[in-house]
Amino acid sequence: MRMPRFIVTPALILSAVHGAHCYSAPPRSLLRLQRGVASRRSTRSLLSSNFYDDFQDFGEPGSDDGGTNRDASSLNSRMTQVRGAEAAYDAKLARNWRRGNWSVRGFALNKSPFASSSSATDAAETPVVSAVAAPTSSSYTDVSLPQDRALPEDRTVAVGRTDGSVFVVKLGEQYLTTFMSVPKLVVEQDNDGPDDSEGAMSVRVENTWMDSNEVKSKLEVEQPLTQPSSGESETEMAQEPNPFEITHQFLASDHGPIHRLVYHDAVERDGCDGVVFTAAGSSGEITMWLLPPSGIDHGASQSTHLNGVHHDEIVSLEVITLRSRDDANESTFLFSASRDGTIALWDIENGELALSCQCIDAESGASLTCADVSNPTTWDDGWSGNENVCDVIFLGTSDGYVVGYVVEELIAAAGGGTTISGDLVPDIRFRAHGTDSGKGDAVTAIKCGGDGTIPTSARLRGGESEAKNSFGRNSRLSSSILLTGGEDGSIKQWEILSQSTSTKIRLEHWPRIPSQRMKRRSHLFMPGHDGAVTGIAQQSRYDSSKFLTCGQDGSVCVWSASSGKELFRMDGFESTISSLACLGRDLIVTDGMDEFVCVHDFGIEEDAASKGYDLEW
Repeated sequence: MRMPRFIVTPALILSAVHGAHCYSAPPRSLLRLQRGVASRRSTRSLLSSNFYDDFQDFGEPGSDDGGTNRDASSLNSRMTQVRGAEAAYDAKLARNWRRGNWSVRGFALNKSPFASSSSATDAAETPVVSAVAAPTSSSYTDVSLPQDRALPEDRTVAVGRTDGSVFVVKLGEQYLTTFMSVPKLVVEQDNDGPDDSEGAMSVRVENTWMDSNEVKSKLEVEQPLTQPSSGESETEMAQEPNPFEITHQFLASDHGPIHRLVYHDAVERDGCDGVVFTAAGSSGEITMWLLPPSGIDHGASQSTHLNGVHHDEIVSLEVITLRSRDDANESTFLFSASRDGTIALWDIENGELALSCQCIDAESGASLTCADVSNPTTWDDGWSGNENVCDVIFLGTSDGYVVGYVVEELIAAAGGGTTISGDLVPDIRFRAHGTDSGKGDAVTAIKCGGDGTIPTSARLRGGESEAKNSFGRNSRLSSSILLTGGEDGSIKQWEILSQSTSTKIRLEHWPRIPSQRMKRRSHLFMPGHDGAVTGIAQQSRYDSSKFLTCGQDGSVCVWSASSGKELFRMDGFESTISSLACLGRDLIVTDGMDEFVCVHDFGIEEDAASKGYDLEW
């Protein structure tokens, strides 16, 4: 398992003493002056006029004023406080997760349809939340406190509904923020008149979502809510928790509910706050939406349709980064998988197709039910020097099997094109669920869980020389964790072994038979869910000690990966939970409450958790 790192630089250390300062690198001419014959005083003058000198409080070299010792003592004291705060925070989170202490807050999107004149189905006439997605930046969260603090201060989630609408919401601290649909008149001038003259004016009604308290404050003109009420001081009002806030809202589909959603916020593009990919209905079409900067426009502009590959419901959307072993160049793609057995990689910059292939043959009678990508080249710094580390696409099928394909070999099979023709042989295939449960065979959820229990330096039995003779120039093994959930509610953990041979990368799974056991990990997790498992999530790819599952029974379970025991269960949801969005180690966002979205906070004090929570909003 990769250990968390915290790199401390002099500027970072001193910022703990001096506070935050704006630092700009001196020009080269100034650097030459510093290396030249300028006196110490003139150099100090030049430095102070251009940027803040972090070292000025440490006194002149050789001075006997004791300043250096005093500042060093202050620095050590401050760093001790920082380490203490980190340790206390880590201990609090570990305690809350171990004991099942958390609080709940959230927001509600009232059941009004997004569009006033909608040709929606009956299900969309009273729309509810159908998908929740965390921003892709949250997946880079490390297990250490500094990485948690590196998350954006204003964390956001994307929410899809059954009427095809999508909302991007900034999380707040308020217990419940209710957003209501407010109609507004939009007047447009028709410029298609004769001789380019202005035509008739058109008026239409659009709905926009606003905080219900904000609406009330605009209606109550005589006594706005900004004024303290009787018995309420201005200080108490100033301490009101921040409400949730909608930053973007748009209609992404008019032919079905949003059932797959990706919110990619790590975008380097001018005039764009992020990209949202949506999939709705059973057409297999994916739409790419560009989010304008907050405050300029609350909507989104449709960039392109990603179509021509899938012809059935999309079962998986995921952003991955692929890197070349030779030059370490990296490219970001959107991975998609459809129930018709096709998978594809799309260029995330322009939506162009990069690779597609048919992995599950429709004639076999099986369909593709879920998918995930093991993408260690994104986060493993030593991957290029280890030929056993590779990106693998794992697919779950309706007949209970898991099949896997090495991405490098798929790209090679395409031969420089975008489509792989002919029969495609998987690099791994094994039966994961079904046969004896009597509750259905399908693999309904799959999750790549990070590093496995076998270190990369481990060698095959039989000695190094024998392994080299049998398996080529590199006999080392790498392993990763794969988590699966079944239609019968069962949850299983697998170890995927990878080894580079002279011709290809060989993949194997463990355990191979029911009587075998995993080392330091559990294979089967009981009692599971009462119904199909709909999602599996981890807080961080670096922390595989526990994971979460959700199911059709309307519950969320937290499991110990080593013992196989259920640590605790979250109940009280009204319907199937389809989404588990983890934002760091402290926050989990779920649906399953009709129009409500729940934020579960594990970063609270124990006395706050003892007050309990109530999902009956």
